[in-house]
Amino acid sequence: MPQLMGVILDGETYRVRVRADLPLEESFHIEQGENYMVLLNGEESPDVLGTYYNHTLYVEPDPRYFSDYDAFYQAISAPVDFHTITMPHGQTTLTYKAKVVSGSHKLRGVIAGQRRYYGLQVNFQATAPQREPED
Repeated sequence: MPQLMGVILDGETYRVRVRADLPLEESFHIEQGENYMVLLNGEESPDVLGTYYNHTLYVEPDPRYFSDYDAFYQAISAPVDFHTITMPHGQTTLTYKAKVVSGSHKLRGVIAGQRRYYGLQVNFQATAPQREPED
């Protein structure tokens, strides 16, 4: 059974359901800068820029708020440089600028004159590190 969650995108809360069977995924990568190199002896000389956290979100419409799902789909598929997204992170949340790498959903059918979509998957990628190296 999906659980209700408001997704906050660009400061607006969309009432959609996050799928319980495909939970939110958080991944990270540590990016190296232009001064990163491998020395002649094979040892790495790092130039850590920071840690980037990325998210994959799986949502479905809440039957009480079909218009929120449609509005969320329009917002995430808009041809913009980035969005500001708020996602769970540890026991708190993380708000960051992200580009939408990809997204897709499926049309289940038409019920009572309303198109029913499911399986929306959205991949968000941070545009800047959320954690920088400590000195």
